[in-house]
Amino acid sequence: MIDVGIIGATGYAGEELIRLLQNHREVRVKKIISKSYEDKKFSYVYRNFAGIQEKVCEKLDWKTVADDIDILFSALPYGVLMENLTKNMMDKLKIIDIGVDYRFMDKENYRKYYGREHKSIEISEKFVYGLSEWNKEKIQTAKYVANPGCYATAIQLGILPLIKENIIKPDLIVDGKCGLSGGGRTLTIGTHYVECNESMKAYRINNHPHTQEVKKGIEYFLDNKINLTFTPHLIPMQRGMLVTGYTQLKEKIKDKEVREVYHRYYGNKEFIQILDKGIYVETKWVKGSNMCHINFEIDEETNKLIVIVAIDNLMKGASGQAIQNMNIMSGYKENMGLGYVPICI
Repeated sequence: MIDVGIIGATGYAGEELIRLLQNHREVRVKKIISKSYEDKKFSYVYRNFAGIQEKVCEKLDWKTVADDIDILFSALPYGVLMENLTKNMMDKLKIIDIGVDYRFMDKENYRKYYGREHKSIEISEKFVYGLSEWNKEKIQTAKYVANPGCYATAIQLGILPLIKENIIKPDLIVDGKCGLSGGGRTLTIGTHYVECNESMKAYRINNHPHTQEVKKGIEYFLDNKINLTFTPHLIPMQRGMLVTGYTQLKEKIKDKEVREVYHRYYGNKEFIQILDKGIYVETKWVKGSNMCHINFEIDEETNKLIVIVAIDNLMKGASGQAIQNMNIMSGYKENMGLGYVPICI
């Protein structure tokens, strides 16, 4: 039995972690840590847990956070973990960071995308990048895992096989759409209901950190470099993510051949499904699950390949993949605690 703690437990990713771990037969949630709701029952914050999870949220004390647990999940806003992670914590614990602080970061990029100096950049190299289906071997022996970002997960899962098999040119345009939960639980004008309902908008054009994460991920896995133009959009729904990638094929290729490439890489990956030809990818078919749906079309006139990927940003894009990584690190089956049929209505 593994004892785990969650810091940032009352954010959306933290709530999903606790919901999923509640049904994990090899895990005990030992610590629920929240600065915002200290001394409040978790079920006070999320009342769907009434009678199910009645632990009281603990104060975040960095001196004792590592005590009496085996694995720490961090679901903190950017900049918090990197300022407080200590050698004592790292010696005592396995750590899975759902935040951004240790994903392929260097000082220059952290300053560019997050507007502050990274206080523990030297630790980044100790974290293994947790794209589960592509880095399982290293995750198995990892003590620290940097969970990928939601957009970065969806984009990489969609295009890595195509780049690996050298069937597309290294120039990619991606359009991304995400539900409002992608902005976190802290209220801002940008995610206020009145501001977002009945509207859709692009944001962080040419300045989204997942652009850099994808480019570094491609280089990490395949030793290839790509040009990526990525534009994310907020859409007025609670959760879900759809990315559409536009790529140029190097040569003429048939649908069947591309489909064979995807099945070669993902045919035995239960959380990735390549949909049948002509079946359009939709966010509602992955909602509330760790599933990733992929499909594509070839534009024969322009010889372009259009790839569409859907995930739940809070699941495969955050907490679901974090638990998948925990399972891999711990020698459990990857689907333990994650065997949910998607909620389509």
